[in-house]
Amino acid sequence: MSWLSKGAGIASGCILLLASLSITADVILRWLLSAPIPGLFELSELAFAFMVAMALIYVNAARSHITMGLFASITGRTKGLNFVAALLTTIVFVIFAIVLFRHAGDKVLTGERTFLLQLQLGPFWYASATLLAIAAVAQLSVLVQDGKELFRSSSIAAELLVPILSLAALAAITIGLVLYAPQMNAITKVAIGFAILYLLALAHVPIGISMALAGLIGTYAMIGTEAMLLIGGNNLSSAMASADLASVPLFLLMGNLAVSAGFADQIFSAATSLFARIRGGHAIATIIGCAGFGAVSGSSVATTATLGGVAYREMAARNYSPGFATGSIAAGGTLGALIPPSVILIIYCVIAEQPILKAFAASLVPGLLATTLYVGAIVITLRFKPHLAPLPTDEKTVSPLTAILIAWRPILLFAWVVGGITFGIFTAQESAAAGTGVAFLFWLFSGKASVKELAVAARDAIATSAVLYTIIIGANIFGAYLSNAGVTTAVLAVIDPATTPAWLILLVLVAMYIVLGSVFDTVAAMVVTVPFVVPIIVALDYDLIWWGVITLSLVEIGMITPPIGMNVFVMKSVVGDKVPISRIFLGVTPFLVADTVRLVLLIVFPAITLWLPTVMR
Repeated sequence: MSWLSKGAGIASGCILLLASLSITADVILRWLLSAPIPGLFELSELAFAFMVAMALIYVNAARSHITMGLFASITGRTKGLNFVAALLTTIVFVIFAIVLFRHAGDKVLTGERTFLLQLQLGPFWYASATLLAIAAVAQLSVLVQDGKELFRSSSIAAELLVPILSLAALAAITIGLVLYAPQMNAITKVAIGFAILYLLALAHVPIGISMALAGLIGTYAMIGTEAMLLIGGNNLSSAMASADLASVPLFLLMGNLAVSAGFADQIFSAATSLFARIRGGHAIATIIGCAGFGAVSGSSVATTATLGGVAYREMAARNYSPGFATGSIAAGGTLGALIPPSVILIIYCVIAEQPILKAFAASLVPGLLATTLYVGAIVITLRFKPHLAPLPTDEKTVSPLTAILIAWRPILLFAWVVGGITFGIFTAQESAAAGTGVAFLFWLFSGKASVKELAVAARDAIATSAVLYTIIIGANIFGAYLSNAGVTTAVLAVIDPATTPAWLILLVLVAMYIVLGSVFDTVAAMVVTVPFVVPIIVALDYDLIWWGVITLSLVEIGMITPPIGMNVFVMKSVVGDKVPISRIFLGVTPFLVADTVRLVLLIVFPAITLWLPTVMR
């Protein structure tokens, strides 16, 4: 299974690269010669479904799904939890394969074809279903491995205690829902759905699988087996062939190629050469560099990990305070998810059913505001504590034009992608593909190109995407259950906008997201809350695009908030034992103050977020 899973990862990555280059060629041909490639859009939808199913073989075998695992951290015992999580994940993938085969069969029976090329859809879906079945087998091999690890343990009973109690509670809740669903009100049904979800997630079941399983169990209890399979199949197939979601693997591939092409070093060098003579100039350069690199990577963790090593080395060599240096890097990394293109914002838009291009436009000004406030935090901090960053004496600065020449490649890539979106040249998928195409050319002529490096970059992009697809599929299935359970009615019964002040509701939501963002993965914190938060925002008559930017800001603030700010721990992994974790948390304090100011401004003045999308209409 090892060679098969690795081959599937590489093959799916190659298909992703081919798709990105094909879409790039289509965009260029359409705009320059008015001669697009006929039917490419239809083929790309089918290709993405195929490659995601193939990538899941690699993801399952590599155990790459996102988990919370709180019970494991509390008990210190993982073998029993891993075994039960692998068992439930295997069951879900078997269900996924079954419903996708059913979906393929329906396409064959109806004789459905693509509109332009008149290709039969059934064979494509049968191929994807077969790959998903192989992914289930790959997950089964993981289950066997975890079973062997469990039964080799000297304390099997202790290892299985928490998993058995969790399964018993899950069974009791499910039986209660099956027996008494008709008599339950909407609040009870929604509460039971979330109880099942959090029980599974806390017990080490991957977050996407937890949501899918909670949704499937709830739908079965309320409506029956056939409805469960239908809802599962519809949400699975629609996500796998989603044109909007297709931009996620393309943007991730663009970021990977940008890293390989040396964009991070160029961005940081350009920023450093501009601000080197200023007290704290290297910290300012780090913030600017993180904003610039985040614009081409779309990931906070990737931005922190990539720029962390070089930025800390430069600041440490100039006697910066270790806490201040690492704090500025960890905080700057959060800009990677806010400045467009943002993968996390794409996921929010898919779940909340909002236009991605409008969201990208809405996040641009808040992203620039965040960058400006972070720079301000550095200047003000050093005004009162100048010893944190000694004034440099031997640094050379350059003109802005020279800095642009140093970083012309990442600047051009950013302008190509964001400019194309702003002026309506690209759709979300086309902007991602066109950006990937340009990044590929830069990588090809960077002097660092190698076939192995390209294969790994493409494989990692599609593998990460497959993990995100699983989460989104699970969120959609769980959202379908919540809709059937009456989540809007339940939310409005608890929070009545007519009697509860809007500011109080927003304050509670802000606190909730900061706490979740500090403990859980960014994607997990967002997707498990969007289904019940969106009805609240709609009831308050607020704009969902505005709230998406607020949500993204909140979970990113959580990434540098104690006790478990993920970016802080990423930074800790970069510097090792050189800086204690407590000093890094202390170093992000000025930036948390800046984040608070930004958050207040965005909430009090929604026009900061909504102005640019209005201008673009």
